[in-house]
Amino acid sequence: MLKSYAILLLCVSLWASNFIIGTILVDYLSAIHVTVIRLFCIVLFLGIICFNRIQLKRVRKKVWLLVAFAALLGVSINHFAFFKSLESTTPVVAAYILALTPIMTGIINKLLFAEKKSPSFWGGSLLSFCGVIIIISFKGDVHFSFGMGEVFSFITMLSFAIFLVCLQVLSKHMSSITITCSTTLIGLVCLLPFTPVTIGRELATIPGGIVLLLVVSAILIHGVSNLIWNKEMPKVGATQGAVFLNLEPLITIFLSSLILSENVSILQLFGGLFVIVGIFLSLDILKLRKIIQATGGFL
Repeated sequence: MLKSYAILLLCVSLWASNFIIGTILVDYLSAIHVTVIRLFCIVLFLGIICFNRIQLKRVRKKVWLLVAFAALLGVSINHFAFFKSLESTTPVVAAYILALTPIMTGIINKLLFAEKKSPSFWGGSLLSFCGVIIIISFKGDVHFSFGMGEVFSFITMLSFAIFLVCLQVLSKHMSSITITCSTTLIGLVCLLPFTPVTIGRELATIPGGIVLLLVVSAILIHGVSNLIWNKEMPKVGATQGAVFLNLEPLITIFLSSLILSENVSILQLFGGLFVIVGIFLSLDILKLRKIIQATGGFL
């Protein structure tokens, strides 16, 4: 069991490092170039690893339309908004905003499918949103600060929450591997018309170590770690898995301070506590396994 805990902690640490790595990458490349190159690497990895497991059985046209919508929102817009946000906000702020994804997913399910939500869900949601307001309002100094970075972080969170709702419907018609591969490929294709042709010249001017970081991080964070998580998480159970997922913002704080020398204010730590407690209050443990498996570790 300790081995599984250590592996899950490693996976969450890799996902937390994505905020730090993203901040470094957007210093050398534009957000659109980082997004397209990483998605290309992910598509290649998934194609090699999962090719024999993809099941392209006959699917209705309406289902493929939903796949395309999910790809546009949950892959194209989500990934681009993530890197765009890191151009002007801190990894810590972005991490805590994205931590609201399970709560936003629950709210969308309530609006679309009239799912019943307990008082603890609404109380936890309110507490978490208050925590995020504190975090994004006081980034170091005690003054209100809300900019485009935070806007793109909210777009990242909202687009992924809607993506998860789409996954709930798609999972009735396709395997998870097929959904993952098809949405990633379509998401990449949707971004290609908006990708400047200068991408080759940009890559040629940046250090080789940054190019290596760009490629390796894409494969490790969105490929290897997701596969390992889906294998190890059932061994410890959904509840323990949720605990590890909620450690991601805290690990981001540690890595951000260690690698980027980012200062985190007391008010931000206080707001972070609000977010984590709120998430624990709002999540339905009986449905938590489905949420964790659906995310595949992207939270």
